[in-house]
Amino acid sequence: MEPNLDDHRPGLRPPRFSLATLFFTIGLLGVLFAAMSYLGSYATLLFILFTLTVAAHVAGNAIGTQLRNNGDHPPMASGDATRDRRRPITVQDFAPPSQLRQRSALGKPILITTVMGSAAGAMLGGYELTMLMKQPTLIAVALGVIASAVLGAIWTFAASSFLHVASGALRQATRDAKR
Repeated sequence: MEPNLDDHRPGLRPPRFSLATLFFTIGLLGVLFAAMSYLGSYATLLFILFTLTVAAHVAGNAIGTQLRNNGDHPPMASGDATRDRRRPITVQDFAPPSQLRQRSALGKPILITTVMGSAAGAMLGGYELTMLMKQPTLIAVALGVIASAVLGAIWTFAASSFLHVASGALRQATRDAKR
């Protein structure tokens, strides 16, 4: 599918803030530090988490609404009087499409890495948890080993799959740049 080269809809504006916003933020931090002194750190951190969740929701809603409104307008035609007089846009002005949108299996190296991470987590985590217990029972040690194995598998899968995808994207980017 060829990109529409005459699409001149406005994008997102860069974020801006004023001196009043900076003073308001400093005042808000002062209130939060006072609340931490009076309410305690856990209650204040829960309040901050709730506030940030609401703020992220509102910001996402505002950005999504602006993008939806910009997307509702049809692209400007090439003969439109409001179009500026820059050089025409060509296909070479855009980066080639990436292959990151295509789904593919991660392969056996990720499976092997995940199994090894699970085994390492079971051995190291199980040993450390057993050493921390005052009176280790067989069930407690087994649960500690299983939990450590699951955590080791999750972390190694996440890290190895991220590195696999990132290295593939880097290979693709350097390959396309040499053309």
